[in-house]
Amino acid sequence: MAQDLQQALARQGRAPGTLAGLPMLADLQALHATLAQCLQLAEDPHLRQWYTVLVEQLPPAAVAFAEVQQARDWVTEIGDILAQPLPTATEPGVGGDRVALDLAHHLGRVADLPALTPWLTQFRTGLLALSDRYWPGLFHCYDHVGLPATNNAHESLFGQTKRRLRRQLGVSELREALLRRGAWLVFRCEASTPEQLQADLAQVSWTEYAAERERYVRRQAQFQRRYRWRHHRDAVLQQRLADWAEAISDC
Repeated sequence: MAQDLQQALARQGRAPGTLAGLPMLADLQALHATLAQCLQLAEDPHLRQWYTVLVEQLPPAAVAFAEVQQARDWVTEIGDILAQPLPTATEPGVGGDRVALDLAHHLGRVADLPALTPWLTQFRTGLLALSDRYWPGLFHCYDHVGLPATNNAHESLFGQTKRRLRRQLGVSELREALLRRGAWLVFRCEASTPEQLQADLAQVSWTEYAAERERYVRRQAQFQRRYRWRHHRDAVLQQRLADWAEAISDC
């Protein structure tokens, strides 16, 4: 029972929709009911202490979390409305106007709800303000093939790239490293075995690989020349003088 209580209190959420408090409350309510059944069978001081604490703490918490559940329901319905399939080359989808109309109806119903608690009133005000701010650019993805609903996938890919580069270089400042090698760092690999990796790499021809490798070498050479000029200018100029002297000696 102690481990069950520990697991209930160790719930973790994940923004924006997975709220740890709501399942934690449900866990504690279920645990409270089980403690009551255990105490009916036999008294125990530890079980009685836990039961007493839950009796005191759960009712006020249930009232507060009822408001949280209401707010979550509003947000969940918004998510369901926006979860319409995006258009493809073969399926046009429902269109941005339809999604906008459904969302407007939902927000209108929320705005007309009477007698809300102060916390829910404040939450509703913020929700409506946020929706109004995002509204102008919210529905284009339902009308244009290939336009993603959010840039979350790109941000995730960029974050993964930065983490991988930090592990490779052991540095926290990545601006210069991204400028140097950013175009060649993005590589999605789903292979879990050497054979799968070999099959994935085999999809790229040696001609394309050699051309891209040459482009990478030229790019790095540009940065090397810039670095030498900025940090070893006199040596560069001395080399230029030596090259010129060697060139005219053959004339």
